[in-house]
Amino acid sequence: MHILKTHTLATPQFGTFLVYWTNSSIRLGGLLKVRIAAQIDDAHIAAELAAIQHLLEDKKVAGHGVIGNANTQLIVSLGAIRKLQRKESDKTHLIPYANFLTTRFAGCKISVEKDARWFEGFTPVCEEELVVEAPRLETVRVTGLGEVFVTQHVLERFADRFLSDTAEDKIAQVAWKRLRNAASDSSLQEVVRHGIWSKTKYARQGKPEGRYFLSARRNLVLVITEDQRKGKQLVTTYPATTQFKPLLKAA
Repeated sequence: MHILKTHTLATPQFGTFLVYWTNSSIRLGGLLKVRIAAQIDDAHIAAELAAIQHLLEDKKVAGHGVIGNANTQLIVSLGAIRKLQRKESDKTHLIPYANFLTTRFAGCKISVEKDARWFEGFTPVCEEELVVEAPRLETVRVTGLGEVFVTQHVLERFADRFLSDTAEDKIAQVAWKRLRNAASDSSLQEVVRHGIWSKTKYARQGKPEGRYFLSARRNLVLVITEDQRKGKQLVTTYPATTQFKPLLKAA
């Protein structure tokens, strides 16, 4: 069982919080000083979310390459974090900050604990300061394209289409792992649709058509869009059909 426990306290400095953490039941792990540079409501929640993501993905306190599953437990000090993972929160402005908990770490169990006695009397020099300018979105690396942002909606649709035979308690972790592997598949290549139907459809909606990447080995297509605000984003995946053909390379 992997455990990450966090507790957030405000400081006199505006937008700055102390996040105590441990990955052990017998000793304190450390302390993060988190500054939320963005002007947002509920900055203390954003701070704990940013700290958790940093600890899991950068410091790897729960293990290298870990994916959220039933063996990874997060114990947090703010109930809104659990609600955000479960899509039960009305704090929609925090959804981007919780993106990692609804994608890569969707399979984690989250519990809430307000008790602060486990770090009472602990007065270390703050080991690290984390400055958060904006939400850090979860991405997968797509062969030939680079890092692409993934949403909870896309991951759920991927599971619906490709994991119908997977046990309910394993769907989240399996979906992330298979999607990540599909995106990085060496057989992945950019393709185009036959005909002009899709271009006409998107033109009528006033939207640019996405780019299509086909994994012949896995028989699936990834559709990716890009804009200045969100960057590259995976918007859907579906089984491959004969309507795609290789994209001709410029001479």
